[in-house]
Amino acid sequence: MRERLPNFFLIYLSVFVSVVAFSMVFPLLPVYAKHFQASNITIGLLAASFALAQLLFSPFWGILSDRFGRKPIILVGLLGLSLSFLVFAFAANLTTLFLSRFIQGLFSGAAMPAARAYVADVTKKEERVKAMGKIGASLSLGIILGPAIGGLLAHASLVMPFFAAALVAAFNLILMFFFLPESLKEKRDYKITIRLAWLSFPRIIKGLKSNLMPLFLLAFVWSFALSNNQVNVPLLGTEKLQLDTGAIGLGFAVMGVVSAITQFFLLSRITRIFGQHKTIAGGLILMGLSFAAMPFLPQSVPLFYLAMAFAGLGSAVSRPVITALVTEETKEPQGVTLGTANAFEALGRLLGPLLGGFLFMFGNQVPFLFSGTVAILFVFFVWRYTHFLRQGHAT
Repeated sequence: MRERLPNFFLIYLSVFVSVVAFSMVFPLLPVYAKHFQASNITIGLLAASFALAQLLFSPFWGILSDRFGRKPIILVGLLGLSLSFLVFAFAANLTTLFLSRFIQGLFSGAAMPAARAYVADVTKKEERVKAMGKIGASLSLGIILGPAIGGLLAHASLVMPFFAAALVAAFNLILMFFFLPESLKEKRDYKITIRLAWLSFPRIIKGLKSNLMPLFLLAFVWSFALSNNQVNVPLLGTEKLQLDTGAIGLGFAVMGVVSAITQFFLLSRITRIFGQHKTIAGGLILMGLSFAAMPFLPQSVPLFYLAMAFAGLGSAVSRPVITALVTEETKEPQGVTLGTANAFEALGRLLGPLLGGFLFMFGNQVPFLFSGTVAILFVFFVWRYTHFLRQGHAT
């Protein structure tokens, strides 16, 4: 076990630093886009272009990581992220912003699945939930820290966070290049063709027909509910609770802190008590109920933060366990499988914000009720029509 600890640490650090770089600029995107006279619809499309790139290319990167190894794909992902932030900083029009945002999604879709595949390579099944949980915790901590750093840097200049993000990603690239050993022992002899770059939708269809269908669906609904409410929680906070952006940001920080603490210290204990499958189902139901209850709570800031904390707890116990089970149950190479799982998540990240913003026009309760109901119904569907909960395995 000792010889694997440096590998774990570097992967966790890679995820943390990458997410810090990415989340450092995310809150500034609407403000920056407004400088180019972007409408609200255009800003929504700008945000969605990131998820679209991940949806299209995640399976392709997974195949490349099985062919060439995890480390090269992680390095390519970090290099692409660094360059995309620079393009964003020097953008002169909306077209360049869209190009940069798409590139960010493209190369983010390389780094994250490869990092998860790396962990799957170097862990035994009994260690995997804990290891995936710590990847999730690293991600949560990065999301907490990144916006705070970006906000401070933006006081000096609106483009400063983009330059800082490029430097952070480049530093991460150098660190991984010199110190991260390769984890993949047996590389797959895939024939790489241009056609492979468009495998996303065929891989999604194949995933829906595979033994991993329940897990892929649950990964989708987790991503959909979370991204749907990342759009609507700020709108609810400003309209109902009259909160400013700082107070709303604190709500997301509470969610992130609860997620990080749960994934670092409590997740393996929770799965030992309830089992992996019931932990996933319970986490998604808790997340769905927390979001669905938000618009109906009394006009109380502490209750709003409490609901965000419960949503963070539900998210924290479901997402890493889904990933761990995907790596345990797959009959294909880890890179291909995790690239497919990432495509399902990207589909949720694409549909969530677009549908959430549309539903908000019909009342502030509608998108929260919708996403909460969808999460619960998907869990019921998986329980009713598969053996996911009843027999203790993915099918």
